[in-house]
Amino acid sequence: MFARLFSSFAARACRALAVPLLLGVPMPAAAQLANPFLWELSKPGSNTTVTLFGSLHIGKTDFYPLPEPVQKRFDAAKVLAVEADVLLPVTQQICDRLARTDVPLERQLPPEEFAALQAYVRASNVPPRAIDGKKLWMVNLVLTAVELAQLGVDFNRGVDITLLNAARDTGKRIVEVEGAAKQCGSLAQASDAEAIAAFNRFMATIRENKMEKRLAALLDLYRAGDGPRLLEVIDDEFGASPMGRRARARLFDERHPHMAEAIAEYFTKPDAHFVVIGVGHMLGSSSLLDALAKKGITAKRVTEGK
Repeated sequence: MFARLFSSFAARACRALAVPLLLGVPMPAAAQLANPFLWELSKPGSNTTVTLFGSLHIGKTDFYPLPEPVQKRFDAAKVLAVEADVLLPVTQQICDRLARTDVPLERQLPPEEFAALQAYVRASNVPPRAIDGKKLWMVNLVLTAVELAQLGVDFNRGVDITLLNAARDTGKRIVEVEGAAKQCGSLAQASDAEAIAAFNRFMATIRENKMEKRLAALLDLYRAGDGPRLLEVIDDEFGASPMGRRARARLFDERHPHMAEAIAEYFTKPDAHFVVIGVGHMLGSSSLLDALAKKGITAKRVTEGK
């Protein structure tokens, strides 16, 4: 489930609703980001500097300070471009509006799944107001955020939030590659069947005690900059079922043409742009890098120290 937190709306919802977050659970010590997902972008006919950085919306203390090649390019940029500015109140308001429903969860889920949800909510001390009045796709995200928080994830240390705060502190201009309506809209497009399938995948992960192992793998592979193995973790989460493949395409592949179009527009501007996008979008077939190539944009990965 946590690959869906490449969108960070659910984490913000949990904080706003005061869901109990058991932070501070020990995690294995690890080194700073060893091989950041960092690319220099170029387009014929443009001298504008555009940098692309693959982020996680969840974070650990040892991610910081960011590696020198990342920090240097961020400092030099006048514009920070993010998927959506999650620090703006209107961003969460838009997502909350899309998630609102009068249909109770007992009617959104089959009886067996609803019973499983009730049992999980009781066991995890999730307050009813965290999920009541919400569509199942958002409930799935909230449950995932609760589970990750209990494993020690600090949503306030997510890479995009850290850079958004730094951009505000240093007076950089902030622009949105997608914006809340498009990003959260991609989540809201889940069919009832997809949402139920996602809930069942989440519950299977809990029953089989896979969440902590998958989280550790995600963080370690991100630290190491290992794209192929990180892709395996993401693909494993969505699974090979038609519902899983459809969800992955909707949340990743189908967003890339619009993202590429927005990024291509930055090459018509004089100011250097630092673009932060969830790293999952840079991996696999039909990736954002492929969509950029179709726009005539070359992406060269930056090696350490360059």
